[in-house]
Amino acid sequence: MSTLGGWGGWGGWGGWGGWGGWGGWGSGGQPGPAPDGGPLLAEALTQNRAALVGPFAGATLPFKLPLPLDQPGHIEEWDVTQRLQTCSVELLSGLTFNVQGEAVTVGFVDLLASNLKDRAVVKLVRPTEEIFAVQVDLVANYAELRESRASEIVAQTMPTQVPFWAAILGMQPYRQPWTQALAALALSMTVDVEMRLKHAFSCPRPGTLSPQIQPMVTVPGHASWPSGHATETFMIAGVLQALMQHSRRTGSKYREQLQRFAARVAVNRTVAGLHYPVDSAAGRLLGTALGEFFVARCRGGEVNEWGFDGRKFHGRHQAPLDFDPRVSMTDGSSGYYAYRPAAWEVSQAPLLACVWKKALAEWK
Repeated sequence: MSTLGGWGGWGGWGGWGGWGGWGGWGSGGQPGPAPDGGPLLAEALTQNRAALVGPFAGATLPFKLPLPLDQPGHIEEWDVTQRLQTCSVELLSGLTFNVQGEAVTVGFVDLLASNLKDRAVVKLVRPTEEIFAVQVDLVANYAELRESRASEIVAQTMPTQVPFWAAILGMQPYRQPWTQALAALALSMTVDVEMRLKHAFSCPRPGTLSPQIQPMVTVPGHASWPSGHATETFMIAGVLQALMQHSRRTGSKYREQLQRFAARVAVNRTVAGLHYPVDSAAGRLLGTALGEFFVARCRGGEVNEWGFDGRKFHGRHQAPLDFDPRVSMTDGSSGYYAYRPAAWEVSQAPLLACVWKKALAEWK
């Protein structure tokens, strides 16, 4: 999945309030003025000031430097982009990546705790070459769906797929700006983690295994496993469901559609020729784990440990196994999903907690 464009109001996401191209428009659906008004406005303001201010009288308005320092509530005073930048250090502080053979464990050291210990959040074990070789047959079969899903696939190449999950929640940019901020922070963390894992595992795209795959959209410039789209959409599904549950006890009302949406996005990437089904299966688990971890950091509390063993993602006699979002990730029956509930506790991150509470209030 494409990167966040350097945070610039969700970077290349069409403007912070715009949701991928919805913003930057004036009344009547016409393009509004440039953000800074352009040189004409600058000249007009200069002339206007000269006519109004008179002799300079120094600092005449009362002000007070706030104490104590570093109060989370001050984040409300900043522009959207700067809010995200302010939270970025807290968002990533403590995350670790430990390589052990074919496995990488994403861990976390709680820097706010008295006992500093690296604890596992999720552990992924890379599939074998043999599994990828048989998985490419499934990718070729999924190509039959390209024509019927083309519009979805192209629309979902943009980061976040905001209009899709916003439609499920009935979310509007002018009504839920803090929910947008929360989602942007969660997605930023998720993209950073997934890209680090993609680099570590360095798995080839399906088109590298067969010239007959011929992806229908541009192939992203990073490795295949795990799927970024699957990771991000399952993560956002979990965070939004938790937000709805904690704000007005309606998380269960949205769960099915959010999970279906995440699964459909994941499968669409296989249809497009960009990902194997095993990429989506791993992304489902990674996204779920990161979503829960993010909510725990916003609220403080218990963290579950998750795992995915790609070496076991096959059927009888090594037959290729398709991605199935109905498979339980928690009961151990799959053989490739692993789960340990309430494994440890994490401290509440003050800035993330502030954004979380603001987002909660928008739905009450």
